Amino acid sequence: MKNITPIFIDTDMGCDDAIAVAWLLRQPEARVVGISSVFGNSSVQNTTANVLTLLDTIGVEVPVTMGAESPLTYPYAPIGAFIHGPDGFWGAQVPHDLTALGGDAPGAIAAAARAHPNLTVLALGPLTNIARAVQEYPADLAGVRLVALAGARAEGNITPTAEFNAFADPHALAAVIASPMQIELITRDAFTLLHMERAGLAERLAGENEALARLFTQLLTGYGQAEGGDGSGMLGIPDAVAAIFALRPVLGDALPATVQVVVDGEYTRGQTVIALTPQHQLVLSIGATGISQMASQMGTPGFDVGAAMGALLAQLPRNTRVVLQIDGGTMADLLAVAR
Repeated sequence: MKNITPIFIDTDMGCDDAIAVAWLLRQPEARVVGISSVFGNSSVQNTTANVLTLLDTIGVEVPVTMGAESPLTYPYAPIGAFIHGPDGFWGAQVPHDLTALGGDAPGAIAAAARAHPNLTVLALGPLTNIARAVQEYPADLAGVRLVALAGARAEGNITPTAEFNAFADPHALAAVIASPMQIELITRDAFTLLHMERAGLAERLAGENEALARLFTQLLTGYGQAEGGDGSGMLGIPDAVAAIFALRPVLGDALPATVQVVVDGEYTRGQTVIALTPQHQLVLSIGATGISQMASQMGTPGFDVGAAMGALLAQLPRNTRVVLQIDGGTMADLLAVAR
């Protein structure tokens, strides 16, 4: 019998989130123990209603908690509408009464961590709820595995340097990276490697669930048009990469790294600086000015450059595992197989 992985999902439920969550809910080796919503692809009211719409369509019950409606520092910017439409679901959202839902997402995440010692937290949107959880419940979240769709080593998809979730709340991502959670970042470098043929995609993703196929058809029509394309007839599904990796980590290459987040700047907000080598780690530790100062001490009697570098590197341990490469073909095959 396969081991069952308890998963708590934090999501800004939009089109690719729906595909990712629907896939997870159908995996026999996964048990989704809770879902919290966050702003991102749309307002938190819309993303919450989208979660409930998806659960109703699939016919499953999962505890849902409404979370953050804005970033830790910046105001909420509705830029997700470009890709996911005004309601995050390209008009497929079914209105729901949200007044009865709990609103303490950090508490729900911490409670799940206490109840499930081997919990995986899957973050598909901005990291605001997770940041508040590690700030309010540091002991409960210490050592908990977090798989987060965030960051980029190469180019971004909002600015030339920033991936969407990192841009949406860079302060939250920085706080999470500084926490004692066991963090695995699914970067844009990795999630752009999953592509699926658009023709008949909704039916292949939904299997025999006709209601889900209808929902996916509407989502993918708007999402596909918004994403445009290069004429290849292929469509990327970023959030599905994180969901599959959460259960099948062998399908991605997670490299130990030191990551720092640029939290401000008109053109640099949300940039993730990823150091994979000791040399780059050292620069993150002391900066360009520090490197120059160290170089100026070369030749000084008693100065041991190796010892100095070692001491500095020890102060900045590798705090994250970053996924830059995935097996996109196998992931696409897994998504297309109905369970």
